[in-house]
Amino acid sequence: MSYGTSQKTLEQLEWPDVISRLVAHAETPDGREQIATGSRGSATVAASRGDALAVARGRLAETGEARSVLIAAGRPPLAGMRNLREPLARVRKDGALSPRELQEIGETLDALHATHRFLSRRSSDAPRLSERAQEIADLSDLADAISRCIDAAGEISDAASTTLADARRESRRLSTDIQERAEQFLRDADTVSRLTDKYYTVRNDRFVLPVRADARGSVRGIVHDASSSGNTLFIEPDALVDLNNRHKRAKIEIDREIRRILRDLSRRAAEESDRIEAGVLAAAHIDAAFARARYADELEAVAPEVRREGVLRLPQLRHPLIDPSEVVPNDVSLGETFTTLVISGPNAGGKTVSMKAAALAALFVAEGLFVPAGEGARVDLFDEVIADIGDEQDIREHLSTFSAHMTNLAQIVDRATPQTLVVLDEVGVGTDPGEGAALAQAVLEVLADAGARTIATTHYNLLKELAEVDDRFANASVEFDPETLEPTYRLKTGFPGASSATTVAARMGMRDDVLERANQILEREDRQLDRILSELSASRTALEREQLEIAQVREETESVRVEHQVRLERLRDRRDVLYRKMRDDLDRIFGEAHAQVASVIRELQRGGTAQKAARARESLLALEKRTHDREQAAGVVATSEAERDPIDWRRMHAGDPVEVVGAGHGLLDALPDRRGRVAVRIGGARLLVARERICALPREATTKTPPRIAVIPAESDASLGSDTVSGDASRCDLRGLRVDEAEDRLLEALDRAAGANRETLTVVHGVGSGALRDAVRRFLSNSPYVAGFAAAEQSEGGEGVTVATLG
Repeated sequence: MSYGTSQKTLEQLEWPDVISRLVAHAETPDGREQIATGSRGSATVAASRGDALAVARGRLAETGEARSVLIAAGRPPLAGMRNLREPLARVRKDGALSPRELQEIGETLDALHATHRFLSRRSSDAPRLSERAQEIADLSDLADAISRCIDAAGEISDAASTTLADARRESRRLSTDIQERAEQFLRDADTVSRLTDKYYTVRNDRFVLPVRADARGSVRGIVHDASSSGNTLFIEPDALVDLNNRHKRAKIEIDREIRRILRDLSRRAAEESDRIEAGVLAAAHIDAAFARARYADELEAVAPEVRREGVLRLPQLRHPLIDPSEVVPNDVSLGETFTTLVISGPNAGGKTVSMKAAALAALFVAEGLFVPAGEGARVDLFDEVIADIGDEQDIREHLSTFSAHMTNLAQIVDRATPQTLVVLDEVGVGTDPGEGAALAQAVLEVLADAGARTIATTHYNLLKELAEVDDRFANASVEFDPETLEPTYRLKTGFPGASSATTVAARMGMRDDVLERANQILEREDRQLDRILSELSASRTALEREQLEIAQVREETESVRVEHQVRLERLRDRRDVLYRKMRDDLDRIFGEAHAQVASVIRELQRGGTAQKAARARESLLALEKRTHDREQAAGVVATSEAERDPIDWRRMHAGDPVEVVGAGHGLLDALPDRRGRVAVRIGGARLLVARERICALPREATTKTPPRIAVIPAESDASLGSDTVSGDASRCDLRGLRVDEAEDRLLEALDRAAGANRETLTVVHGVGSGALRDAVRRFLSNSPYVAGFAAAEQSEGGEGVTVATLG
């Protein structure tokens, strides 16, 4: 079957208006002509179905390539192209062209060469268009010859030939000589007295003087012309004849050389005419692709998926001829689950616009145009688009509106195939409503039997009911706002629509008594469907409005939630920054305190007396106060009263985890005494602190303790282990000590080992019952000095010795 659409259908679908808008985007005369004459019309396309699909997909691909090039590099340099059909036809018949015509050929060749270079550089982004540009031959020699011989004003240049240059130079010299000789005549008083005026002029390409008719015999020469009154004769004096003859011969030589140059250039153009024409056609094809791309940008159109299965899936479809600021997008689908779409609803509600937009989308694809729809669009290629729209009354053919429609429908039924898209406006109107509805249903059923894809608009309830009994049919309706009595132009698939004739009539100014009588008639039982559909439409409109409001509230709520989340994250980030600064300040304060305490310890260990010990105690108390004051100044306050977990001392027991403000986590050792002091064990140290500095922690909280500084009063040498006496910082002997004594001794040893930069500390505790060994290892596991520990080798004491690795 041939592929095409009748001119009549194209006009009903307003396709010529689409083509006019597309033509406006073309830059070349041949591009505009190709778009106008090559559009899908009554002319058939002699191609197989597979070829037609490949052609459509190829055009769409070229449109996409052109759109990409427009974004990346702008338009191709086609602006200099001219329509060369007539000049090329003449040179093929050995005709000579004018300088202007040859100049147009040169300008066209320059534009062709520039376009070839432009697309060749973009072959990766536009392979199809670049391949098309390869059909443009390199005719630079001809273009250069034309440019050399013809100047910008369209005149033959002296550079065209030396003969022409010499002849023009001689002509100019002779012209100067003649004018000088004529000036001599004008300076001669006797001659001037015989002239009508003091000047010289040119007649028949020869210089002459204006002589009075009554003085003809006084001036010897040749008469070339006379004034209209006969009072003046234009005479070439004998003295100028030879100069004028030589000047004339020079001008004849110029004309002869110009004609030779034009014939030569025309002959060369004739020799290259086929290649010139092929390049022009290729450029027109490229121009059409870029025009489609610019039109797609104007419509905000998308590239659809294209197959041969008779499917239309058009989300957010828009009619291309309606102002984008006014058009209402609608979802239209056909051919996947049903083959016939029946659109109903009020007059002037947009039924025909939606139907035409779908049919135009099918024509768009056949022409390689992107469709004005949303992403995910699919428009399959049809063999033929057939329409029956509008008033077909023809008095000359003695056809009424109904007869004309029936003639069209008869042809449509005969031509329908599974590859036909049929659009019918108000099918079956113009006769008795009952008979018209029955005939319309029969036509739609026959079209469905033939497998055609059909979109029909109607007011007949009989057609609205088809979707309930036949899966090949589906309803769609255009909405009508019952509050404003205005159409919304929104199309809803799956619902039939009421015609709302009385509502439309009221909006148009119909009298109330007429409307009241119409409503009384509609109350009859057989007219209830329209009323029910109107009520359903109104309810659906109200529900959608509420859903839209809910969606808006939800969106606003989500926006507020996100804003608060962002603010919360900022506060958390600020809190973390402040906390890190607080920890840094705390570490610095504790480091300074550690150094000062170590200084006191060293002084005591050098052999302090009781008096020195008292002074050391006073120094430590003063240091504690200074440290506390500096903590307060630095803002190092662990937890405010409002943020602390309140402690119920009646529920607290020894061993419960607690936090000591400014000192870290520890375990409760004893409840508050009468002075309000609480015993807390942090690491291996037992501290007495004010109950106000204690915060509760969950029992399962990890008690990661900070380093503890052992303050060892001065003792006799005999009270120290042998390792301490010897000054060995890598070994600590705890045998024979109680657990609390051993922990103090071990802390001292860890301090010494860390201060001496030892990597390990060997702790001797013996085997015994294992209690001391377990206490030592628990202590080591909580010590910040220790990175790990293990039992010594069997040869070095085995389980009686633990080797701690210092971090």
